Amino acid sequence: MGQAPKMIVTDQDRGMRAAIRDVLVDTKHRWCMWHIMLKLTDKIPRRCLENEELKKEISACVWSEVLEPEEFEDSWMGIMERYELLHVEWFVTMFDDREMWVPAYFRDFPMGSLIRTTSVSESENSFYKTFTRPRSNLVEFIMNFDHALAAQRNSSSKLDYMDSTIIPPFSSQLVLEKHAATKYTDHMFKRVQREIVDALHHCSTDGLLKDDVLEISTIKDKYSKSWVVTYTTSEDSYSCSCKLFGREGILCSHIFLVFKNRFLKVIPDKYFHVRWLKTALADVIRGPARCLTDPELLSDPNQLSKNKVADIFFSYMKKFDADSAIIDLFSVGIDELGKSLMTRIHEPSLADKDKPVKDFYFAEKPAVVRVQPPSVVSTKGSKSDSKSRLVSAKEKAIKLNSKPLRQCKKCGEFGHHDSRNCGRQKGK
Repeated sequence: MGQAPKMIVTDQDRGMRAAIRDVLVDTKHRWCMWHIMLKLTDKIPRRCLENEELKKEISACVWSEVLEPEEFEDSWMGIMERYELLHVEWFVTMFDDREMWVPAYFRDFPMGSLIRTTSVSESENSFYKTFTRPRSNLVEFIMNFDHALAAQRNSSSKLDYMDSTIIPPFSSQLVLEKHAATKYTDHMFKRVQREIVDALHHCSTDGLLKDDVLEISTIKDKYSKSWVVTYTTSEDSYSCSCKLFGREGILCSHIFLVFKNRFLKVIPDKYFHVRWLKTALADVIRGPARCLTDPELLSDPNQLSKNKVADIFFSYMKKFDADSAIIDLFSVGIDELGKSLMTRIHEPSLADKDKPVKDFYFAEKPAVVRVQPPSVVSTKGSKSDSKSRLVSAKEKAIKLNSKPLRQCKKCGEFGHHDSRNCGRQKGK
């Protein structure tokens, strides 16, 4: 990637932890919270398995983003004392390693609240599996990978077009909200809009201290919890004790209330995180954004034609959005037009089909292929041929409980056994 990642999320593999500590010395290592919390029901003593309040208290303590490390430790120890878990080995071990997985220790880390599990990686794996096959050779894999990237870029282009043409509904008359709508993408604007609404209807100013350098406001939220917003006049900067901006890159409702009280009409540019803006494109992949009057862009007739087709398509889709019957007719018309145009395109020859491969390798296809794709490991991953992944006892129990009960003709009881294995199954 050219540089080490700022943070990496893994499971609790000790070997991986040691490798990351030795090689990626400046990378923040974090354990996946989902993997840890999944083990909770297995590690709780039997006497506490039916106690739903214990599970709720542990989840509220662990998953909270607003607790400071000291507050988390006090809350955790209080739970351990109330439910007599101080000497349970798993809870002792997880408390000793709390800096590896608890959000309270990632409050000051940028995007720390968004990257808590390996779900981002797993979703990417699932996406690319729809385009690739387990026994593809290298050339097929590269081509399928390009198709996957093209699908992502097409979705991104569609969202960019929607952001540039659709005006979202507003929840207030604040000029700040309208300014946010012009900057943020649709998804992030809805997130920021909720903070603005909370500032207007659920937050109140509980105190204000001023001097020549600082302006300190105490803001009370809808949970009656107080937060401190500090405005530094010399730097024209705002900070809140909830640290939402540092974690996610968006302003909190407490700062928006101070904006409102100070009659600000626009959000300062320093508080727009590039990740959430409409104009934020992946320059490394797609190149820097260029305006429509760019001479280089105007000199490319192929790109201009593509842009024109995209504009026509999305403009008609916006007009036909409310009528599914017209959309069906529109799709049929496009399909017929495409088929009629295909008759004018000559069928590519064998040499034309091999040209992308030659261009990729910068060489002719050899007469004898000496290097073959490696054998697929039959017991690794969901794409294996044997499907021989070991299933845990917990997964087996969940699958068994999902099956309907049936009556045994031998004992007359309702369960998951029949007359053939009645005694053996009941014995288990």
